[in-house]
Amino acid sequence: MYDRIALVIGQARRVVSVVGMALCSLVLVVAGTVSAAPTQQGALVDVGLVVFDPGIPADQSTHSKRGIFPEIRKAEAKYMPVVLRQVLIESGDWGVVRVLPEVLDSSELLVNGTILHSDGLRLQLRITARDASGVEWLNRVYSGSTRSTDYPVRVPGDPYLGLYQQIADDLAAARRQKSAKQLATIQDIALMRYAIQLAPTVFGSYLTQKPEGQYVLMRFPAEGDPMLARVVRIRNQEYLFIDTVDEQYEHLSEQMAPTYNLWRQYSAEQALYQGEYQQRVASRSSQGRRGSFAALEQSYNTYKWSKIHEQDLDELALGFNNEVTPTVMDVSGAVFELSGTLDSQYSEWRDILQRIFTLETGLVPAS
Repeated sequence: MYDRIALVIGQARRVVSVVGMALCSLVLVVAGTVSAAPTQQGALVDVGLVVFDPGIPADQSTHSKRGIFPEIRKAEAKYMPVVLRQVLIESGDWGVVRVLPEVLDSSELLVNGTILHSDGLRLQLRITARDASGVEWLNRVYSGSTRSTDYPVRVPGDPYLGLYQQIADDLAAARRQKSAKQLATIQDIALMRYAIQLAPTVFGSYLTQKPEGQYVLMRFPAEGDPMLARVVRIRNQEYLFIDTVDEQYEHLSEQMAPTYNLWRQYSAEQALYQGEYQQRVASRSSQGRRGSFAALEQSYNTYKWSKIHEQDLDELALGFNNEVTPTVMDVSGAVFELSGTLDSQYSEWRDILQRIFTLETGLVPAS
């Protein structure tokens, strides 16, 4: 069995040192002490926050007109779910809250977001949430605005914290409308959807899907079912990867926050300058009349500093989007080192887990 797993390792060229193996095994043992049975979490539903859609128009000529800087927007799409994740965790209303690099349909509650507008003055997000049974909990556009007193942003903090809090409150309100039995059923459906992805011939009859797309639990495997135990182990390995990379997301977000908030401050000033020129000049006590050298110099200095911080954030955004630390993972004593972007690491890890499940069971996962 493990000879065949070793072959997979060789093909992936991801074998690392024995020391790394021992360290990763220790991490896995600690993680393994957490119960795998989702129904034991009671009403505490796990939440998957998918990296937001950056909302970048395909037509590049419209980017500057809309105040969109693609690299910054891509970084925001990863930064904002981290902020929302922290708000959800602090609420105490949920189980495990994870930021997902891509959609995981078998999540107990899957939250998606699209950035409709983002600058130092206004943030607008479309947030949708759907549970594993296919029932929609939330579909709403959230808007937040800032004032001059919101800058500079106190660290840690976010000028749009109220917007994220409103999202958290609405999700909690939707959860309170569900009974404990309904929430437990959602958790069971989530596990069965994951099991069907790995072994459709074994678990396909446990769920049925209505014409409108909702899932109904027909039955559940018996307690101690060995095939289900394998599924739970594979899913825990996938979650372990996501939890490991979540720490990298938090670290990158902490690095990004000071420069990002400063950029938003200048972005807000620039937006005010364009929309309310006379008021903005007065607030800065400009001594020159409109069109004078003093007024033009003041305008140029604001633009210059805005561009400098835009360039700084562009560089930081590139790092956020591309420079993810290699992740070392352990499966049954076999160690893998994943490198590249987070998206590529996640895809590679899921592929490895599916191949290991196939080697152990002889079952072909769903395509």
